[in-house]
Amino acid sequence: MSGVRLGGATADIHHCIAASLSCQATCEAAMEQLAAKGMRADSEPMRLLRQCAELCELNARALQKDSRLARRTATLCFELSNQVARAAWLDGNQSAHVLARDALQLARACRPLLFT
Repeated sequence: MSGVRLGGATADIHHCIAASLSCQATCEAAMEQLAAKGMRADSEPMRLLRQCAELCELNARALQKDSRLARRTATLCFELSNQVARAAWLDGNQSAHVLARDALQLARACRPLLFT
């Protein structure tokens, strides 16, 4: 993994991968919690969480493979994680704040790959 396509240091790439996988796990856990409370799978919060989890996984894979599309997946992850963090923070409960924290950590981790 050279980081040449993204212009970032290898450490930045590894940090973004780790944050992506952590955020994916948090989004999946949040979906399970909402499902246990009876929230429908096609509801807006569930769709946002599903998109986040899937995009986080795709981003980690693209970065691990040094894919030509890695900058795009990192950009999308950056944008979506900011949306998820905002929605989670506005929710107000403690588990949503954990999601907001992980989503913001993902945005911070991927930012150096996009703006260097």
